[in-house]
Amino acid sequence: NDTVPSFNIDSLNNIYGKNKRILKEYESASLIALSYFPELSQEFIQFKFNNINSTARTTVTFFSLFKRINKQYIIYINDDIPKTGILLYQASFDAQVAVIAHELVHVSDFRNRNFSGMARWSANYLFEKNIAKIERDTDKIVIEHGLGRQLYDWADFVLNSPACSKHYLKIRQKRYLLPNEIKEYIGKAQR
Repeated sequence: NDTVPSFNIDSLNNIYGKNKRILKEYESASLIALSYFPELSQEFIQFKFNNINSTARTTVTFFSLFKRINKQYIIYINDDIPKTGILLYQASFDAQVAVIAHELVHVSDFRNRNFSGMARWSANYLFEKNIAKIERDTDKIVIEHGLGRQLYDWADFVLNSPACSKHYLKIRQKRYLLPNEIKEYIGKAQR
């Protein structure tokens, strides 16, 4: 595991931590990721541990489904190793930033959706082809926000981790950008 770069956490927290409940374990990574999404500075985002079958997942609170503004979001971080074989804390700091940034792209998307928009988004999640398009597009937006190298670190970590469960590995390969695709898209995004 890489050593975590030192940042002035208090300064980052003052700027990007407003209306956020951040897990202590991922405080630096969350604040760095948030710094790439200044448009989310006023959004209510809570980070929580949960046993989910992915590394992280974003949702809106039930009552937020009916709101146009002041929605509240929850970013769940998996804490159940049998579900995926790997946990976020095992990845490098940069990879952790990428995972959180990926979830923040979902927050950005959700904040622009009303109830019917959220319902359409959920309906898309019923079909594998649509899930892959949503997640791959989300990865591209992470790259466009300047976190391509970090996303590459995460994809490389997952695909080369002997502990990663076969099921989770298959999902990652099907739904998300692969390291070579990330490199290619970084090149396109820099043009």
